Amino acid sequence: MSAESKAAAQAAKERGNAAFAKKGRENLEEALKAYEEGIALDPDNPILHSNVCACHLELASDHWEPRKKVECNARGLLAARKCTGLDSTWVKGYVRQATAEFDLVNAAVKWEERKRQDEKWAREDEERALRDEKEGKKPFRSHKEPEPELDPTLKDVVNGASHSSCEESCYNGLKNEPGNALLRSKLQALRDAGHMTNEEQDKALIDQEAAAKHKAQGNVHFSAKKWQDAVDCYTKAMEQNPFDHVFFSNRSACYAELEEFEKALKDANRCVALNPDFAKGYSRQAHALFHVGRYVEMEAAAKKGLTLDPTSKPLEELLKQAQTETAEPLAVQQKLHQLRQEKRQDAKLQELMRGLNMQGNNIQMFNPGAGGDLSGLLSGL
Repeated sequence: MSAESKAAAQAAKERGNAAFAKKGRENLEEALKAYEEGIALDPDNPILHSNVCACHLELASDHWEPRKKVECNARGLLAARKCTGLDSTWVKGYVRQATAEFDLVNAAVKWEERKRQDEKWAREDEERALRDEKEGKKPFRSHKEPEPELDPTLKDVVNGASHSSCEESCYNGLKNEPGNALLRSKLQALRDAGHMTNEEQDKALIDQEAAAKHKAQGNVHFSAKKWQDAVDCYTKAMEQNPFDHVFFSNRSACYAELEEFEKALKDANRCVALNPDFAKGYSRQAHALFHVGRYVEMEAAAKKGLTLDPTSKPLEELLKQAQTETAEPLAVQQKLHQLRQEKRQDAKLQELMRGLNMQGNNIQMFNPGAGGDLSGLLSGL
């Protein structure tokens, strides 16, 4: 490549950087155009391909349309793969590759969910129109334009994207920089999404000292009842050591305080899987199971915990509550769970309205009137 071409490619890159820094869709598209001009002049420059990926990732975040998100992330993934193919030692390339693939998988799932929901609404609209016709009413039929198909040049990369491939990108980058926080974070995001990462490679990456620091900071936030900050710290601890059951126990407790009970249950399950002899893990598990309405399993979890720690007061209370629930017929159990959910939603509505200065403290929409919520029972670490 001539010196002139190289200089022109560098100038295009600098124009792209200036436009990228301004953000906004128009500026991002301008940056993308500049980087692509640079690639035409210097096609083997991995940084230019990485920057193209960064533009597509930002554009994906800017779009609300599911198909557009999928296409932007797919183009970003292609650019990142070109980058790492040109330089397998540059860690940022793997960070962007893993990010693009993780976001692509999520965007594709959400797009499919959106299409199924649209189909459901269309069926309901047609059924309603047919009923109106039978009743002699004028039917209303919506005339939504069909959604454009996915760009055919992107079908292979979209269909081939996976959490396993994303995981591989993370490990490839970590070979070059084992402490890279962004890649460790992406691996933990994969685990939290339900993907089981490679145990052998994860064990080789354990950093006990770093994990302990994050855990200690999480405990400070926990004591101050800053639940989300504590969640973030315990998650960072997991990024350094995903095999410590206490991190999952503590994060489970935080999620319970945040009323994210499915997440609390998932962490409690992982906690007892890592250490089946940890009694407190079963109290976390039973507490979460109560709040998701799975009372039979709650009873079993509390009993298991009590075999390990027969003097545990929280487990005794959880067992007592579980047996109160399971004494009722299944239909009653389900109804009580529904009412408790409505009560929590009512409390959130009142809090919101108080924040809007609408006197939410005078509103009472739901009152199940039966069963405690066990709040505060598991406040300790």
